[in-house]
Amino acid sequence: MNDTRLDLYRSPIDIPKRFWDVRYNPDHSPGAPGVMEVEGGANCQQYAYSVLRHYGFVIPDFRSSELWEDTVHTRVSGGMQPFDLVLVHDELKAWGAHVGLCLGKGLVLHLSQKIDAPAIEVLDGLLARDEYRYLIGIKTVLVRQQKDSTSV
Repeated sequence: MNDTRLDLYRSPIDIPKRFWDVRYNPDHSPGAPGVMEVEGGANCQQYAYSVLRHYGFVIPDFRSSELWEDTVHTRVSGGMQPFDLVLVHDELKAWGAHVGLCLGKGLVLHLSQKIDAPAIEVLDGLLARDEYRYLIGIKTVLVRQQKDSTSV
């Protein structure tokens, strides 16, 4: 049986192939020593931030609670726009929350330990699962740099 969550072709945003086969690695969190993007796997935050950085967004290596508390690099969003970050959890706290990336059309790209692969799901589908039943909130990254078309 095919799992449509794993069909990254459904994304309204082009997801580069290097982000397609990433496996969940809890030791590859933002700021962990030796972690380079998604090489060797990633946790949910590292995965979402790496995709954002590919598109020129500037975001520090926040853990989920730091992301939620931040007001310098991000702001709380009233709705889901492409490239916003979504925080969900099994309890009403940001510490330890799961982080995904809004793709538009109500879709969220995320890397979960349970699925062990990048997946695209509608937000309501995530919230229907016990491990993601609470929407902590949505954050918009404030700085996006233009990519230099002359660089390789």
